[in-house]
Amino acid sequence: RGYNNNNRHRHHPYRRDDHGGGRYGGGGGGRRHNDRNDGGGGRRGGGRHHGGNNNRGPRQPANRFTTETKSVDPQYAMMKQLTAMVAKMGDLGGAAEVAATMGDDVNNNSEAAVVMMRPVVKAIGMNVSDLVEVLCGPQNAQLFLKFGDDESAATTTANNDDNNEEANEGGDIAAMNLNDGEAKEENDVKVINATKQAGTLSTLLVSCAYGLPLQTPSYAALTLGVDVKAPKETHAGFAGRCVDLAMRCLGRDLDMALECRVASGVGAHAKGDDGITIGENDKDNVRCLAERTGGCGNGNQIDAYYRAKFLLRYLAYLTKIGIVAVEDGGDQSFLGLLQMLAQAATNAAHASANSNDEKKRALGRASRVLASLILSVLPYAMNNANDGGEKGLSSDTISDLVDVIESNVVGQTSSYSSDYDPGTGPLSILLKGELDDAHLAGEMEEEEEDEEEEEEEDGDQPAPCADTLQDLLRTVRKLVSSSSSTRFALLGDSPWLALTMDAQSSSMEEQEKVPMEYSGEQLVLDLVGGEEDRCKSVPYLLSIDNADDSVEIICRSLDGVVFGRLAIFDAPSEGGDDEEDDDEEDAEETNPNLESYTKSYSLGDRFFLADAIRDVLMCHRPMVSDAGADRNNAKEVAEQVWSISHLFLGADSGDDSSSKGIEFGIIETLISLIVQCTPQGSGMPSSSPLNEHVYLSRVLLELTKLKPSLIPQAIVLAVSGMFEDFMPSLTTTARDNLGHWLSFHLTNTDYQWPKSYWEHWAPYAAIDQRNSRGDFVAVALWSMATLSPEGPETVARECLPAGTSLVQSVFLNHKRSNVDVSSTETDLINRIWDTSEDPDSIRQHIISDELLESYGSTIRSIDDNVDNSMSQPKVWWRTRLATRALFHPVSRENTRMISLAEKAWKKKASADGDNDMEDEHPAEDGRDETEDILADLSDAIARFKPVLLAAVARDADACDSEATGKVDDDKLLMAGEVSILSEIGSLVSAWDSTAIFSLIECLMKNQIVSSLAVATWALCDNADESTNVSPQWWKVVSLAVNKAITDALSKVESSSTDLGGGIGMIIDDGGANDGVDSTEADVNRLDEALKAAVPILKYSLERACHLLSTTNSPKKIPIAAADLAEGMKRLSRAALFQLSSLALSPSPTLTLSNLQRGLMSIDADGEKLASACQAVECDGEQEKKLLQHVA
Repeated sequence: RGYNNNNRHRHHPYRRDDHGGGRYGGGGGGRRHNDRNDGGGGRRGGGRHHGGNNNRGPRQPANRFTTETKSVDPQYAMMKQLTAMVAKMGDLGGAAEVAATMGDDVNNNSEAAVVMMRPVVKAIGMNVSDLVEVLCGPQNAQLFLKFGDDESAATTTANNDDNNEEANEGGDIAAMNLNDGEAKEENDVKVINATKQAGTLSTLLVSCAYGLPLQTPSYAALTLGVDVKAPKETHAGFAGRCVDLAMRCLGRDLDMALECRVASGVGAHAKGDDGITIGENDKDNVRCLAERTGGCGNGNQIDAYYRAKFLLRYLAYLTKIGIVAVEDGGDQSFLGLLQMLAQAATNAAHASANSNDEKKRALGRASRVLASLILSVLPYAMNNANDGGEKGLSSDTISDLVDVIESNVVGQTSSYSSDYDPGTGPLSILLKGELDDAHLAGEMEEEEEDEEEEEEEDGDQPAPCADTLQDLLRTVRKLVSSSSSTRFALLGDSPWLALTMDAQSSSMEEQEKVPMEYSGEQLVLDLVGGEEDRCKSVPYLLSIDNADDSVEIICRSLDGVVFGRLAIFDAPSEGGDDEEDDDEEDAEETNPNLESYTKSYSLGDRFFLADAIRDVLMCHRPMVSDAGADRNNAKEVAEQVWSISHLFLGADSGDDSSSKGIEFGIIETLISLIVQCTPQGSGMPSSSPLNEHVYLSRVLLELTKLKPSLIPQAIVLAVSGMFEDFMPSLTTTARDNLGHWLSFHLTNTDYQWPKSYWEHWAPYAAIDQRNSRGDFVAVALWSMATLSPEGPETVARECLPAGTSLVQSVFLNHKRSNVDVSSTETDLINRIWDTSEDPDSIRQHIISDELLESYGSTIRSIDDNVDNSMSQPKVWWRTRLATRALFHPVSRENTRMISLAEKAWKKKASADGDNDMEDEHPAEDGRDETEDILADLSDAIARFKPVLLAAVARDADACDSEATGKVDDDKLLMAGEVSILSEIGSLVSAWDSTAIFSLIECLMKNQIVSSLAVATWALCDNADESTNVSPQWWKVVSLAVNKAITDALSKVESSSTDLGGGIGMIIDDGGANDGVDSTEADVNRLDEALKAAVPILKYSLERACHLLSTTNSPKKIPIAAADLAEGMKRLSRAALFQLSSLALSPSPTLTLSNLQRGLMSIDADGEKLASACQAVECDGEQEKKLLQHVA
């Protein structure tokens, strides 16, 4: 595929044959950004550029068998080189290396502002200055600064429709260039070729500005430098083109962040993923969500939010330079833009106040997205001493904007309620109170004294700052009152002050250099663009009272935009009232870096540090391109995260005190994100990369390798602090997430963990009564066992210290009792697994009277005086016998692994033992190393399904014949299905959640057990106490709900193509029925999905509420009650997601409002379910609060 008729070929994504060079390392020497620079724009969701040669060496062509040689267009290669230079220009790591080598001579003949500049900012300013000289030179300007009709052929070809696969790699802005004309009318929709109008360099610069968040000041400086130095006759107005393109992108991204769309049936076009106006027939070509976001659930909205956030930051810097009008432009000034967004947020918040209608609630979420964008940019727009204090927004102006947002959208006087409020929030990390944990001997008195002190202090506590939006509001408010409340340098970095230009006077022989200034007319910001209609959402919100129905805001979630806040380490002291306490803490402090962090990092510093880390994690996340090339990796993300240490004042001078202890802030941020990740096994995708457990764990692992002398200590102290102070207050999900992360981290670091901590934790796991600390240790060790092929043996041999009681309490206590297996069961096992006997003969044997006679000695008659006798285990003796025989491999493997773990534990504890366990594996167990138990069981379940069903039917007939009254057949058969699940639950190891989930799924797939039976078993329907319910019960029920919905929708699909007699046909009508209204079919799908899912959801919530009411605790929360309350919240979210993704997503017409109406029609909407929770009677004070929180 050539660029033009001269047969010049494009750069293939798998080729690295266009070697470059130069100071910025864009060709072969660069390391940080080389392999993410391709074309002229940032990629989706973060502007990571792909190109140049990396340090892995040249790659081969995609077709290794061809003899054809390919040439590279010099222009295209140069554009790739430009991309590498621009992307690397403001890199903090490289600039810090340069700054370390700069001498004092750099300040000679420099302005005072440059002398006061941080060394790393000086280095970035030098990079910008050198790049400006290259770009604007007499020979290069014609190549690099072309725009409009003079745009280079390389850029045009790179974005041509015929090369769509590789053009998608270019990024969001490059993808906007879909037409060769400057602008044209298509079905009354004006399509603008934005990248061609702006030019290659402007497109690249804006793409980097919204994709590389730590380098934004350098791109503002580059905008100034090129605008001033560019030849005025041919390439004037560079800053104007950048601003115009930025506003087009901002309008597009605001619409996407608020999920604004044209209502169904209005117009012939819809808004595509990239903000491009596309026809209806092109919808199938839009990249699917999984490809775009790596499986994250709300990726489009989140990517657009971050792009809008960084574009506003870029415009704020241009305002401080003087390029963009601060206030003089009225509504189109920078202040006017923020005021317009604030008014839109206010209108949306008022429209959604106290409404349960889904459309209104979406407006409330939209108002918070806008509020977050405004508050995020205000610190960067504030004038400061570095630029003379005259440019940017004044403190009074910012205070007025904050007042509007605080009183209407986010503050205590508004209707804002955080999803992360302790206890009450659906995504809360902390409970509203502490768990009623079992105590170690001697701890009770100390705990009671601490409780009394806490109760005395609770009365004067301010409202909790539960999420990052509330924290942002507090930080900005503090910054307005005191600009010195933070040392975060990115707010005031001004590398453009290092740029110089020739003085106007030419009387001197040597031209005098003066600081570069923008001399053109200040630019205005046009968000709407008149007929261009750049942004639909903001004008709609501004006129929401009189707006028509042509535009709709469906902002579904704030996941990925707002996060929970968890402060692990002590907050800095605000005054001298607690000097004595501080002295005591100083005496006890053993880590100087931790002391530096807790004392020198203010709340503002910690917020900006955490916010920068989240920005880096989002924008530099690893991705795979359409062509299969991977971009970024966890190591590069870790390097970018650590480069934030150069963003605190004084960090780049000889004194390292300003960044000392920053590792604790990094660990605090990452762990706070980890504990609120989407739970494993929930059946829901991560809502954003920052909620992805594996991604965060890998970044933290790479940070450990990058800074081995700092990060491991911070991890140990963070986990220790959470174990001691936070564990009884964490929700079940947060506690489990922490345990799963610790197991992953230790498994990948050779189980390096202080022995003293294991010894300190061991007593909590040994207590008979459940407690939060013991559960955390058990989850961590169980998860470690699942990550090793040898299971608990590896944990006992390599992880835990010799002689520890943790092996006994966590693994060996879960060993199945050594009951002698009867000859009948042994014979049945042999017939199923050894001789592979025909299932029909085994079925005849299991229901025969001969089996009753031979096995009769083990059967006791049913006690007729016992209520609900159908739930008694002895009723289902055939069913349980068949289940044990069929699932014998699971029991055998469990016994084998427990035995090996016990031997490893005892050998390690012996005085003369060693850790070589190669000879410890018993040779007589007959285990095949290639055996795949789950795969074998999956086949066996399908084959011996008639045996299990016959056993259930035979036991049910026997129970029915012996019952004195009428027996409900449905309940009787369900009790049989529950008996199968109960027997499997007793066979599978406690740590092997993967096995139990897989087996349950296989049983439902083969229609041996129903989804409702799975929910009944998970919630222990035959028990009256909540202590028997697993903390993971809601994950099992969620699996059942998913299966029920899938089966219901499959029946709908099969019935629509069934021609009678069970024969289905796939009909290709060639689009003949495109005009048929599909709304009725979509509604039918939704109705069937609701009929299948709602009974399970209702039963589960009612049963959980009943179990919760059986506990009684006046002061602290019983741990089983907390599990039930957390499970109800999580199950509701999981069920809503499954209904939405399975029943709504395939439909172009249905929304969450349709789902809400469907739930209301069958009395299963939020209000009805809340009423059911509130109607439950219970005596315990804590239980009443939990039920209210769930409601």
